[in-house]
Amino acid sequence: MEQADVLPNVVATVTNITGMDYRTLTSEPSDEDKALKPVAEGAAIPQTTVTTKDHLVHLHKRGRMLVASYEALRFQKLDLFTVTLRQIGAYIARAQLNDAIDVLVNGDEDSGSATNIGTAGDEVDYTGLVSLWGGLAPYQLNTMMASTATMQQILALSEMCDAQAGLNFQGTGKMVTPLGATLLHVPSLTAKGVIGLDKTCALEMVQAGGVTTDYDKLIDRQLERAAISTIAGFAKIFDGAVKTLCYQEQE
Repeated sequence: MEQADVLPNVVATVTNITGMDYRTLTSEPSDEDKALKPVAEGAAIPQTTVTTKDHLVHLHKRGRMLVASYEALRFQKLDLFTVTLRQIGAYIARAQLNDAIDVLVNGDEDSGSATNIGTAGDEVDYTGLVSLWGGLAPYQLNTMMASTATMQQILALSEMCDAQAGLNFQGTGKMVTPLGATLLHVPSLTAKGVIGLDKTCALEMVQAGGVTTDYDKLIDRQLERAAISTIAGFAKIFDGAVKTLCYQEQE
């Protein structure tokens, strides 16, 4: 899961809980409160009130059962099962990323959908990326997520094809960082466009424990089973810390 996990580039904080019910906090101040105007001597200092949200964070259980026969365990190398377990971890990590994107874009019961700062043409251009950078202010644009089709468009932009960017991508396989933001490839996205966010204050991840693994044997069938599961959910912290550009379903 850690090898395939990109959530550290998206999540601002991880909260571990011991139950199934959790209410996150909200402290969204008004624009006037954010300005931090000068305070006269002896006057009251403006305050930001932190309260719990009305609804619980939706937690989703993700997991997979690995079933192997005695013969498979006896005559095959354990390295093959390591590869299989690694893929199961990657599946869980990708499913959790989809849950995170759903909350970022569509919101939850206590927060609204992400604001779309504009709709470009058929392709994402550099002007649109700059608009996304400007529309996210006063938050910082430090993470961008895009589908496969949009990633191809971004990587093909003339602004992204200079010598330094090409050397970094072709030599190491690391994506270019337009406008200084980390560009994440999310193949499961079925929309064209870009999701931009400030990873330091946009999303909270809630975990009900870590990864759980259980083992048992079916003697009558000579099978060994391993169940791997995890429970996690996501909640927005600040609604304005995520914006979208040209987020539309492909026809």
